[in-house]
Amino acid sequence: MKDSHGSTSRNLLVVGGADGIGMWLVKRVFGSSPEIGRITLADVKPLSSSGADRGHNPDARHIAELSTVAKSIDAVRLENGNEFAEWAAVDTGAVAPTAPLGLEDYGLVMLAVPEDQIEGAASAILPHLKAGATVFDVVSTKTRAMAAMLEFAPDGVGVLGTHPLFGPAVPDVIGQTFIMAPTDRTDRDAYDWLTSLLRSKGAIVEETDAETHDRYMLLVQTLAHYAYLVFGKTLAKASGVGYTFEESLRFSTPPYSILAAFTSRIIGGNPDLYAQIQGQADSDALRAMFVEAAEELAGQFAQGGPEILAAIEEVVRPFRGSSVARAYANSIALVDSVQQSYRDLHQRLESRELTIVQVRDPLSYDSMVRLHVGIVTDVDGHSVEITERQAIVNGKWYLAYDQESESVLKKAGKGARRKAARIERRNIRRVFTPEETMEWRAANLDHHRRDIAVLADEAVDVGHICSVLTRLNENVLSGEALKPEGAQWLTSYGMNNILLRFTIFGDRDPQSCVRELTESLRLFGIRTRQ
Repeated sequence: MKDSHGSTSRNLLVVGGADGIGMWLVKRVFGSSPEIGRITLADVKPLSSSGADRGHNPDARHIAELSTVAKSIDAVRLENGNEFAEWAAVDTGAVAPTAPLGLEDYGLVMLAVPEDQIEGAASAILPHLKAGATVFDVVSTKTRAMAAMLEFAPDGVGVLGTHPLFGPAVPDVIGQTFIMAPTDRTDRDAYDWLTSLLRSKGAIVEETDAETHDRYMLLVQTLAHYAYLVFGKTLAKASGVGYTFEESLRFSTPPYSILAAFTSRIIGGNPDLYAQIQGQADSDALRAMFVEAAEELAGQFAQGGPEILAAIEEVVRPFRGSSVARAYANSIALVDSVQQSYRDLHQRLESRELTIVQVRDPLSYDSMVRLHVGIVTDVDGHSVEITERQAIVNGKWYLAYDQESESVLKKAGKGARRKAARIERRNIRRVFTPEETMEWRAANLDHHRRDIAVLADEAVDVGHICSVLTRLNENVLSGEALKPEGAQWLTSYGMNNILLRFTIFGDRDPQSCVRELTESLRLFGIRTRQ
């Protein structure tokens, strides 16, 4: 994708980039795209060079993640129309920018502002874009946002409506739906590039027009959120007659757990966004349908006897068949995914294998993601206990979680006290799979390197044998075959003197591993130095 200057990348301006879905897309999607050049986070919030305070651009919660993004990122305070009131470079994994850009230097502009600010943002920024640029929004309703972009974007500037049907609480875009609403002024190359980028990240991309999108969003968002809010208000009223939400969770059935979970998701979300959704035109009619349906069912249930069954069958009947199969399958997967973490933790309790749990308080915006690395020693319905013994020196981890690693830690002379951490299950973001645990060990442990000198017939592919042994031995991270200097005379006898260099996981006993490797080499007929 080339911009008007012939470059193979485009600079991206994110208006409303201090937090929310705009920031999320920078971190999870655009920050890793090779077609994106420099990224600017524009917001009305003031800048904070230290990132120590919330309510700044970028929001302090994102500083750590942004530092790992391999893009040059800067932040601007955008106020008084198109004027950049403040500017600062953001610490990332790339070279820091040294000066702000002009609006004409951006080939991509994302409008990630609240819906009631879309006209103001569009009128202030879009007229300054150059032909060849593309502007797209991520607002929940498309008709208003797209009309504003079409009105204020100059000729030659592409206009595209988009809507991620998820919020920044999800960990990635895999399996999430992203709506694309093209216009007659959409640049096809930009559209194809964005669609391809999203699909490469695992997103489901659906195309529609603005009117159809808004009609179904009215149903999907307004009705769903209203149902959760009514449920939450009912729970609040129930507290007046002796019920408590916390106590109810002790008696949760799968449907109640899911309903309570998504009601809590609304409670812990953005009230301004939910107010905006409930305030849309024509939303009154949907809420009236909901209330009417609830009253009808309540009246039928009050009659008792066969009327209850008849009322339920009346609700169920229109949804029989394939049209409901997808949603029903999702419910099975959802309930199963909740139980899967219990299964994983109980399996780790029985196997006593190394376990890594990612932890973060979901209700605290300022909490950091932490890792607990150790052995699961207790699991109940509310918490898990992980016993840890570890030391971290110069960024490398030294662990003791079984007899072998205990011995290795002792020989390394690293002092590490054993401690038990009790973790509330609500704070567990995920349990690392065995494959993820292996990758973490490879990246974080202080590994051993050992050499084995071998003598082999020149017809033997020692390098291939080294590769096979590396794959077969789970304690070996890598291996390579080297030809040492000073041993060339052996070739006249049809023999090769080769040095096999193995990297052994830092929590495994290197002497024991070398013995196993040596025995395996001898089985292949390869002599080793005693």
